[in-house]
Amino acid sequence: MAKWARISGLGTALLLTSACVSIDPESVSSNIDTPPSWAALSSIESGATTKVTDDWLADLQDPIVTMLVAEAITNNNDLAATAARVRATRERVGITRAQVLPTLGGSLSGTTSKTPAGVVFDQNKNQNISTPAINESFSLGFNLSWELDVWGRLTDQTRAAYLGAEAARLDLASTQLSIAGATAQAFYALTESRLQRQLSERDVGTGEANLRIIERRYDRGISSSLDVRLARSSLASSQATLIARQQAEQEAARRLEVILGRYPAAAIAASEALPQPAIFQAGQTGVGTPSDILLGRPDVIAAERRLKAAGLDAAAARKALLPSISLSGAAQQFAGGLDDIAFDWSDSQRSLTASLFQPLFQGGRLRAQARAARNDMEAVAFNYASTMLTAYEEVENALAAERFLTAQYEARKIAFEEAEASEDLTERQYLSGTTNIFNLISAQQRRITAESQYINASRQRLSNRINLYLALGASFEVPEDFSLSPPLNGNGIQLGQTQPDQVGDPS
Repeated sequence: MAKWARISGLGTALLLTSACVSIDPESVSSNIDTPPSWAALSSIESGATTKVTDDWLADLQDPIVTMLVAEAITNNNDLAATAARVRATRERVGITRAQVLPTLGGSLSGTTSKTPAGVVFDQNKNQNISTPAINESFSLGFNLSWELDVWGRLTDQTRAAYLGAEAARLDLASTQLSIAGATAQAFYALTESRLQRQLSERDVGTGEANLRIIERRYDRGISSSLDVRLARSSLASSQATLIARQQAEQEAARRLEVILGRYPAAAIAASEALPQPAIFQAGQTGVGTPSDILLGRPDVIAAERRLKAAGLDAAAARKALLPSISLSGAAQQFAGGLDDIAFDWSDSQRSLTASLFQPLFQGGRLRAQARAARNDMEAVAFNYASTMLTAYEEVENALAAERFLTAQYEARKIAFEEAEASEDLTERQYLSGTTNIFNLISAQQRRITAESQYINASRQRLSNRINLYLALGASFEVPEDFSLSPPLNGNGIQLGQTQPDQVGDPS
């Protein structure tokens, strides 16, 4: 993808705003030469202005994937951890916001003292005894303190905290989109692995049938020992490929199960076939314009929120150099006994104090904090620009891949169909004795290779369409109840559910 970012231009913008406290997101985006339409779109259409989809899961028309995405959104551990961090961030907003409000505290204290008060004569005991005096005093008080937000420093910190919480919520939305896409990709990768394994099983079956025929022909003296050895070698190669594809299928199943929050037992069933999305026609992609990315992708919007928050943090750090005004008040009520405590405002001791604090010398700490906050803000600005460029790149790559992968898919389909017809013709020629075993094995291998490449091209095209959805930040919806029994595949196994035998076992 062409790099439209002028990093020097962004750096100049940052220098020009050095006298200001914050950097406007529009000033960052304005220094990226964003074209009015996608560069890769001209190869598909003249341009469209609407979103590609309102629900990309519905566009796939695959209820099994929709069900699995709903399960992943509910059970995925990474997503649950992100949601917990969002909740923690929201609570920290309350901590920051409390700085703007006054604080009120209450106190209760009591004192008991015993002192000798004198000596008296006790007639009953016929002796002098000491009579100590017991003194009790209790106090109930309230203390109020409040820093007046004269310069708006505390308000800036609170607003920055709210923006940070909003960015965290957008991170959660971005993670949800990524998990949904990863679930769909993993399921289709599992389906491809299953199809490749089934192809290898058919290849092994064909090799075994070939070997039996050749051995019978050899016994009758029609074929040579070379034919037998070539057939055995071809069969062994097919068996090795089958073992590798059984392993790949089980690994793909475990990968999907981990995303779903299940134990990776490689016991989840795949689909029977790969769905194929419709080919984009001229004027029908509806991917919008590059500027729409700034409004649609959660990670880009989150980066914008963080840029605004960093600007507010920088402003708050500069305002820390200004004087602060605080109010403190106290009210205290005294009583001779605990039962006598009853706070009476008119009879309490009250005080109100106003204080002005101007930092004079702190070893340069406050100024260093202000400069650090400023540099942090500039770093966030560059990150925001990088996030936008990455988003543009992902869409451009997906759009360009649509054309390349569609052309590749169509070519692989033709190659498979012709290889299949060639294999059938060569097999008839071999059985009739008009060709040799070399040509038969070669034709079979060409057909197996062509079919394998055709399956892979189908999955790549489908995978790229999902990548396009994710790059555009397209929305999706999942059913609230995903526990309904899914449809059955041809073997009577519920798709997306645990099957009785391991994935790699031949059916």
